[in-house]
Amino acid sequence: MAEATPSAARRGCLYVHGGHALMVGCAVDNQPHAHYNASILVATGKPFLFRHDDAPWQESNGLCVAPCVPQQLRTQDDGVLIMQVDPDGRAYRGFGGRFAGRPVVPLSDGERLGILAGVPEDGWSGVEAMRFFMHVMQVLGRLPLPPLVRDRRVERVRRLLVARLEQPPPVQALAASVALSVSRLQHLFKQELGLPLSHYLLWRRVRDTVQRVQAGISLTEAALHAGFADSAHFSRTFRRMFGLPPSSLLKDSSTVQVEILPDDR
Repeated sequence: MAEATPSAARRGCLYVHGGHALMVGCAVDNQPHAHYNASILVATGKPFLFRHDDAPWQESNGLCVAPCVPQQLRTQDDGVLIMQVDPDGRAYRGFGGRFAGRPVVPLSDGERLGILAGVPEDGWSGVEAMRFFMHVMQVLGRLPLPPLVRDRRVERVRRLLVARLEQPPPVQALAASVALSVSRLQHLFKQELGLPLSHYLLWRRVRDTVQRVQAGISLTEAALHAGFADSAHFSRTFRRMFGLPPSSLLKDSSTVQVEILPDDR
């Protein structure tokens, strides 16, 4: 996500829906980072500044950013919608093809206006956030959402990792479980999911820790349960992925109000 600065009148809101997220009402000025989710950035006020990889800053009103792209965001006000779409979910299949190998794709004026037409007139809530997410998918992708199709061997390995975050099987055992060599498994995994197996494991550990903390578990306990050595290890990984300390987005944050929505993917 992004480093959040509170509005003078209210906290921003972060709605988490499974591996997806929507942040509204926050000014942003984060550090360079890269994360597994794709991002959709839409200005509702002044244009924002964005840069990726080694490219210079650019001013924009709307962008789609592919997964795992090193990036940095700076807004001029709290008028920005930040949606993150989990490549593990069906929603990504509905619009991920637009990247075609490109790290960043600008939104057309029509797409941006189409997205803004779905902003609730009477304020945000969990219900409105869910409705807005589907609205954006309709504008940028297609509905109904297509089925998620993945190489069965990669999917088996992915499920084994998710089920055993604290003590995952060694890569040799994972490869043997699907009758592949280690090198072939690593190649297929990156081809299907867009990042190395070890990076995917870290991402799922971060996601699991955040969701447990937001459910009321202590940061230390949640981090250990997800397989981190300690809370400091989690914090370093979180900052590397999102460009900010995890305290900005956790349940008792003074800057962001977090709401967990039903995961019906």
